[in-house]
Amino acid sequence: MTKFIGLITMLTIMAFWSASQASEVDSFHKRYTPISDSLEPMNKKTNEFLEDALNMANEKDKGCSKKVLYKSMRKFFRNHYFGKLNPWLLESDEIDKIVVGVKDSIYRDFKWYQALVPGLLGRINDPSGKLVKMGEFMVGTDKFEHFLGSGYMYFNKYYLKNKDLKDAFMIGWKSETGYMGAMTTGVMAYADMVANFNGMRFWNHVLAENEDVMGSEEKYNHGPYVACDNNKWVKVKDIDWIKYIDHAWDEGINCSKFRTKKMTKSVKKYIRTLELKEERRFTCPIYPKKLEVVTKKYTKFLKWLINNEGHKSIK
Repeated sequence: MTKFIGLITMLTIMAFWSASQASEVDSFHKRYTPISDSLEPMNKKTNEFLEDALNMANEKDKGCSKKVLYKSMRKFFRNHYFGKLNPWLLESDEIDKIVVGVKDSIYRDFKWYQALVPGLLGRINDPSGKLVKMGEFMVGTDKFEHFLGSGYMYFNKYYLKNKDLKDAFMIGWKSETGYMGAMTTGVMAYADMVANFNGMRFWNHVLAENEDVMGSEEKYNHGPYVACDNNKWVKVKDIDWIKYIDHAWDEGINCSKFRTKKMTKSVKKYIRTLELKEERRFTCPIYPKKLEVVTKKYTKFLKWLINNEGHKSIK
């Protein structure tokens, strides 16, 4: 009876989760399908929402309260359930998307008892993430939720609460290996943690009160985007997503790990099928040289951000 109640509770939690989060993205199926670059409309809408957020903050407070600023910004920049940018990204005709349903994805053989989200909920109400192109990069739509939502949690932990950087990284690590990750989706996505990390950097750049964690060089310090002028928040610089996105956001390059050896084997089997069918490389990393580039970029944080072992099981 206790186990049954526990299962029902988990199903309820996961039902809410699947409604409020984009599920795992398949960065392999339809990988070589031509797709339009969506960077320009994404930047345009992001900066429009930033202006809206500043207007909201200024209406609520006339003294440049940072607390009010961040709260107002998170009304627009969070996830597709609580924010506004992510729903727009998912629904807008301005954003070209590659869509792969769970039943056709590399996770199609995952059983409900292995991974509840793709194995059961995904077959009822498919929550799969979509692929979009930003500049030269192929990115899952779920990464923008990680960037804005979990990225703020990292920022809050490290910059606002002055905890160790490891404490911030552990937010993503526990999520990816726990009930919001491998325990229910079957996937531990390093690309998600890269998006989280860069989201932390973004939130720090909003006011640029601290040096970027990557270093003091101008190439890392992109802010401030906002400043206080005559007791009002004003935008001083446009946000450009290309400053944060790189090949480490791509699960086809920065390979994920899977909860069990059996699940890993099923993914690899499907990828081999794709290679035989299309006579192109799909084995992760699809572009080894691009993985080398981001490995060098994130050298100080490799443990938390980059997987150089290819598709493997967590245990």
